[in-house]
Amino acid sequence: MRAKRRPEKTSGLASTLEGLVSLRGPAFLHSDPLRFAHRYKNESDREIAALIAALFAYGNVKAMGAFLEALFSSLGPHPAAFLRGGGKIKSAPGYRFQKPSDVSAFLRGAGLTLKEYGSLESAFCSAEGGPEEKLEAFARLLRSKAGAMTPGLSQLMPLPSTGSASKRWRLFLRWVVRPNDGLDLGIWRCLSPSQLIIPVDVHVARLSRALGLTTRATPDARFAMEATAALARFCPEDPTRYDFALARLGILKECKGRHVEELCSKCSLRPHCVLGNAGAAGLSPAPKGWSENK
Repeated sequence: MRAKRRPEKTSGLASTLEGLVSLRGPAFLHSDPLRFAHRYKNESDREIAALIAALFAYGNVKAMGAFLEALFSSLGPHPAAFLRGGGKIKSAPGYRFQKPSDVSAFLRGAGLTLKEYGSLESAFCSAEGGPEEKLEAFARLLRSKAGAMTPGLSQLMPLPSTGSASKRWRLFLRWVVRPNDGLDLGIWRCLSPSQLIIPVDVHVARLSRALGLTTRATPDARFAMEATAALARFCPEDPTRYDFALARLGILKECKGRHVEELCSKCSLRPHCVLGNAGAAGLSPAPKGWSENK
């Protein structure tokens, strides 16, 4: 059940979040894997770069960045044309749960999808139903194009129908659907920002609970939808616009998920956050049931 807030407190949180968005914008792109998609000018290259960067957006930030640097270097200046033409990396790097063979199979599948549909957007929109049905079909399509499912490929391309928050799929959709504001790319037209669900990483999960956006303990699909619905009260046409700024608080170590007076005293969210007062109970390092791998 979503937490209820007094109208005046809700209004105050809305303005505070808007202020946070203005302070944690494009200048902090360097701290996010979205930066890789911004390296390309062509929309088709940005689209495939966004998919690759989003699906590998888990684990240690430094290791992830090094992996993506190596991978994009191997794909050349025009990754969409390279993959659409059946280009193969001579020595694909592996990453955590993905063996080099998994990375190669994923890239091959993405290339086959581009070749058949022309773009990832066309592939996504080819499915019937609403956004959730289309996302499920899109995930299944990419899995089928990649070939036999290995544990590494299953982890890389999880099915939203399993009930997880599907953070990395949601991240990809946010990047390509939201307007180009210096952060997101605004290259898809088949969905509107109002249809997006917030990508719930460990930082957003902690803050969603601390700010009363949801009382749900397990950061699953329901958690993501409840948090999104709460944010939609502030900006119904674009509820995920707060995601980047909220995530920065944890990524940049400005929030520890517990009361730290030195940090909390400087945080604009303090009046709205259960951790804002000295002696407040901390949140667990990761919410119950949390997995960065879904």
